[in-house]
Amino acid sequence: MLTQRFTRASSDELLSRDDTLVVMPLTAQCAPSVSGVIHSGIEDLSPDQLNEVWTVNGQVARGQTGDNYWSKTEDMICVARWLTKAQCEQMEESVFEAYLSIFSVLKSHGFEHPFRFWNYLPNINTGDGDEEIYKRFCTGRLQAFEQLGIAASSFPSASALGHHTDGAVIYVFASAEVPQHLKNDKQVNAFNYPRQYGISSPSFTRATALTLADTPYLFISGTASIIGHKTVEVGHLQRQLGVTLDNIEHLLATANPQNRQLATFKVYLRHPEHLAPARDWLNQRYPDVETVFTLADICRSDLLVEIECFCH
Repeated sequence: MLTQRFTRASSDELLSRDDTLVVMPLTAQCAPSVSGVIHSGIEDLSPDQLNEVWTVNGQVARGQTGDNYWSKTEDMICVARWLTKAQCEQMEESVFEAYLSIFSVLKSHGFEHPFRFWNYLPNINTGDGDEEIYKRFCTGRLQAFEQLGIAASSFPSASALGHHTDGAVIYVFASAEVPQHLKNDKQVNAFNYPRQYGISSPSFTRATALTLADTPYLFISGTASIIGHKTVEVGHLQRQLGVTLDNIEHLLATANPQNRQLATFKVYLRHPEHLAPARDWLNQRYPDVETVFTLADICRSDLLVEIECFCH
């Protein structure tokens, strides 16, 4: 069974366990180290210094192919690739090349169907108009999908957030099984956003469902205070939390084919001073959902919070 947890255990301790697929230390570092450990630059806001860990049943193999670091089981693979500070200055080209390289690794291992992407970028809101880092990232990603012949109906769930250090990382979960990509009818499909959001619309779906080793899962993309395609409740943290969770609950009610239940929240907060009110708000409403609160810039500068979910 695939599980996600947030723990005080060290990355070395976690990596030594047979059931660990991959560890994400929640610290201000974004650079490769060893296969099975992904430093993303996304920081834990709690004093506990938590690590994120994904565990599995069965044997885990690890390796490196070029600049791609991978961990895999019989059922799935995780592939991570970092971009240097210099590569991030050529964001479109570097993201395009990184995605093509990642998909080449997926194909070589027989796991050709990505079901969840994470993209962590430096200073995601920097740049004016179409020169914003996030918009340039979206162009590189879309160009890669077009080059690979991936239609919008096959875009997987994803998150894209900004950190405050150098470099970037892109990592993916993929399987040999074809997943089911789902929409939230309270929101415009991200890949259909109008021109005001950039030259290239964001290439992801709102959620992805799949079954691994006879167990169904649901991955909900990073979700925020967006109705249709517009940001709502600008400047109000608790109201943005309310809209965000309304979006998540609506998706669970209408686009959840195996009726999966919330297991974890990964919460991204733009401002560290919002930790206490966000934690209190969520703990009152979802006391049984394991949650981590991190510091990150959201893809739109008027968004204060984003939440992604894992359901099983």
